[in-house]
Amino acid sequence: MLFIRTLFFFFLTSVTFSQNGDFYGKIKFNTNEPAIGALIIINGFEYYKEISTDINGDFYVKEVPYGNYTFQIHSLNSKPKTVSATLNESKKVINIELEFIENQLDEVLIISKSRKKIIEEKGFAVNVISTKKAAIQSIQVNELLDQSAGVRVRQSGGLGSTANYNLNGMSGNSVKIFIDGVPIRNFGPSFSLNSIPASLIKRIEVYKGVVPPYLSDDAMGGAINIVLNNITKNELRASISAGSFGTYRADMIGGYRNNKNGFTARGSAFLNYADNDYKVWGNQVAVTLAPGTPDVYIRAKRFHDRYRSQGGKAEIGYTNVDWADQFLFGAVLSNMDKQIQTAATMEIVYGNRFTEQNTNMYSLDYKKTDILKNLDVSAFASFSKLNRKTIDTIATQYSWLGYPTNYYNTPDVWNSGAEAGNPTLQKDIDKTVNTRTNLTYRIKENNTLQFNHLLNTFSRDSDDPMLPAIENALKEERKYKKNILSLSYENLAFNKKLRTTAFAKSYHMNRSSKLRTRSSNSSNATIEIEENIVKSDDLGFGGAISYKVSSKLTVFGSAEKAIRLPEAGEVFGNVSTNINPSINLKPEHSNNYNLGFSVDKIKFKKHNFGVNANVFIRDTDNLIMQFPIGNDEEFFENTNVGKIYTEGFDFELNYNYNNKLFFSGNTSFFNARDYNVTYDLNGNPITPSYERLANTPYFTMNYNVKYNAKNFIQQESLFSTYSNLLFVNEFFRHGSTLGGSGKTVIPTQISFDAGFAYTFPKNKITFSFDIKNILNNQIFDNYALQKPGRGFYSKLTFTIL
Repeated sequence: MLFIRTLFFFFLTSVTFSQNGDFYGKIKFNTNEPAIGALIIINGFEYYKEISTDINGDFYVKEVPYGNYTFQIHSLNSKPKTVSATLNESKKVINIELEFIENQLDEVLIISKSRKKIIEEKGFAVNVISTKKAAIQSIQVNELLDQSAGVRVRQSGGLGSTANYNLNGMSGNSVKIFIDGVPIRNFGPSFSLNSIPASLIKRIEVYKGVVPPYLSDDAMGGAINIVLNNITKNELRASISAGSFGTYRADMIGGYRNNKNGFTARGSAFLNYADNDYKVWGNQVAVTLAPGTPDVYIRAKRFHDRYRSQGGKAEIGYTNVDWADQFLFGAVLSNMDKQIQTAATMEIVYGNRFTEQNTNMYSLDYKKTDILKNLDVSAFASFSKLNRKTIDTIATQYSWLGYPTNYYNTPDVWNSGAEAGNPTLQKDIDKTVNTRTNLTYRIKENNTLQFNHLLNTFSRDSDDPMLPAIENALKEERKYKKNILSLSYENLAFNKKLRTTAFAKSYHMNRSSKLRTRSSNSSNATIEIEENIVKSDDLGFGGAISYKVSSKLTVFGSAEKAIRLPEAGEVFGNVSTNINPSINLKPEHSNNYNLGFSVDKIKFKKHNFGVNANVFIRDTDNLIMQFPIGNDEEFFENTNVGKIYTEGFDFELNYNYNNKLFFSGNTSFFNARDYNVTYDLNGNPITPSYERLANTPYFTMNYNVKYNAKNFIQQESLFSTYSNLLFVNEFFRHGSTLGGSGKTVIPTQISFDAGFAYTFPKNKITFSFDIKNILNNQIFDNYALQKPGRGFYSKLTFTIL
C-alpha cells in the first residue's frame, strides 16, 4: 500500500498541461493517385501513434503535444519514406508524395518488425510471433507457439484435444491466455487456440514470467495474448484445408468501413472437423484375447475421437471517429461436440462417452485516446453463457480393437453402469461476467500512470436426470468472484533509451460451493452435501526495466511477486474432461525474475542476424498441478504440490540471407525441483530432498528453415518452402510406466515437419502442402497420451474482395 500511495503522490504533484495541436494532410503517389490505407507511424518524445489514410489518402491526428515529430509512411506500392515536422501551431498541414512501385510486398515485414520492436522494448521477457506468412500453411496456432523459445505446448491428442501451455517451467492456469486482452475463458472451450485458424490472427504476444499490468489478470507464470485481425477496411478472405485422419478446416474473415462516418462492421467464422483416427501403440495399447492370458500389444487405430467445432465472431459500431477510436458491440457464437476416446491415460478406452458444448458471448468494447487532455480510456464488458452436456449411459467396456469386451451385470440403484463409472447425462450451465477497465494518464512528456481493473464472476448450475429424483433435487451450487486492481508507472529517460515500469496489484477472491458426495452406488447409499466458502486477499508488486545500449542492442530485466488465484474450473472440476473438484485449493505465490538481452539488425553484406536470450528464476509456493487419481488413472485432480524452485534459460537465433533464406533456432532449459521437507518423530525438519518436477519437459530445441523464391514459374508469384525440427528430451512421468519404454519417463522425442506454399500472381490465391511428423515417431505430451503420427495436409487461401 505504501507503493500505491507513493505513486498517487507522484501523480498529484507532477500533473502539468502542455499545448496541443493537430496534424492533417494528404499522402499520394507521384502518379497523382491517393495512397489508400497507407500506414503512418508518428514518433515524438513520449508520443507514438499509428494511423491509416482514408480512401482519399487523407489523414487527421488531433490533440498532439507541441514538439518535433517524424512521420514514417509504409505502403504496399512504394518504398518506405520518413519526413520530419515540428508542431508549434494549432493546425499543421503535412502533404507527402510517394514514389509508386508495383507489388512491394517485402515492406510488410518492416511494419511488422516495427510493432514487434515496440513491444519488446517495454522490458518484459516477450516473444512476438507474426502469423502473416504462417497463416497460408496448414498449421495450428499451437504449432506456432511450440516453435517459440521457452514455450512448450502440451496436447492430449489430435485436433480438439485438451492443451496445456508451459512457459519457462510454469504451466496450467499459471499461464493465462487472452484474445485481444480479454481472458479466453469467457469465449468458451469451442473458441480456443486449438480451434482458431492462424489466418484470423494478426500476431501472438508471449510474455514469460512477468506480465504487463494492462492484461490485468492473475497471470503468474506468463501470458499468451492473441491479437486478432480486426479489419477496418473493405476486405473478404477465406481458406479451406484438408488432411490426414479425416481433418477438414475452413475459415473466413471480412470487414467493411464507411470512411465518411466511421461505421464499421467486421466478422470472422471457422469450421473444424477431425476423425482423429490415427494409430497408437506401446505399453498401454494392449488387448486380452481370453481370460487369464497375457496381454497382446498391438498397433491400434483410434475409433472414438471425432471432433467438430464451429464458431463466429461479429462486431458492429464505429471506429476512428471524433468521440471514439473504437466503439463496438460484439457477439461470439460457438459450439463443439467431441467423442472421448480415453481416460486420463491410454490404459482405459471409451467407445460411447462424449460431450456437447455451446457458448454465446456478448460484449461492448470502447477505446478513446485523449478523452480528456492526456487521458486515454479503454473499457470492455462481456457476458457469456456456456451449456455443456456429458453423455455416458451405456454399460460397455471397449478394447483397442474397437469392439466391446464385457458388460456390467450387477444391478444397483442405477440399473446399469457406464464407461466412466455412474451413468450420466449431466448438464452444466456456466455463466461468466467479465469487465476490464484501463485508464492511462500521460504526465508531462516522459511519465505515464496507468490504472487497471478486472472483475470476473462465475456461477454453475448442474442437473443430471440420470440421478434418483431425490438426489437430483439436492442442487449443487458453485459461485466464484475475483477482483484484480493494478496501478503502474512508466518512465522514459536518457532520450528514450531507459524505460522503467513499476506496478502493484491487489487480488481479491470469493468462492462458495455446495457439492454432493455419495458413499457408494448401492440403493442404501448416503448422500452428503459439503459446503465450502473461501475468501482470499493478496498484494503483489513488480517492475520491468530496459536499456537501449545502441540501435542494435537492448538489455532488459523484470521481477515480480506474483499471485495466482485458483480458477473456477480447477476448484469445481469438469465432468466432460474427467476432472474432479478440488474445493480446498490454495492460491499460488511466486517470486519471478528475468534478465536478458536482444540483438537485432546485425548486417554483413546480404547476411542479417538477430539474437535473444533470457535467464530466469521462479520461486513458487503452492504450485497447482493436475495429476491422475489412483492406480486406474481414469480421473484427474488439481493439487497444490508445495514449494518449487526453478532456474533456467532460453536462447533464440534468427538469420536470413538476402531476405530469401531464413533460419531460426531456439533452445530452452530449466531445472524445476520439488522442495519437499520431511519431519522426524519430534517434529524437527529433516534435510530436504530435491526431485525434478514430474510430467514437465525441461529441455527442448526447435529449428526452422525457410526459403522464398519470387517469380517462380510465373511472374509476380512467390514460392516458399520450409522445414521444422522439434526435439524434446526425456522427462519424468508421474505414476505408472510409459507405453513402449518400460521406464517411468516420457522418452526423448523428435518431430520433423516440412511443406511448401505457392502464391499466384496478384496475391489472390495461395496453395500450400504440409507433411507433419514425417518420421512417424511416437510423440507424447501429457501422461503418455499419444499424438498423431505422419500426416499430409493441404490448404487453399484466397482473397474474395
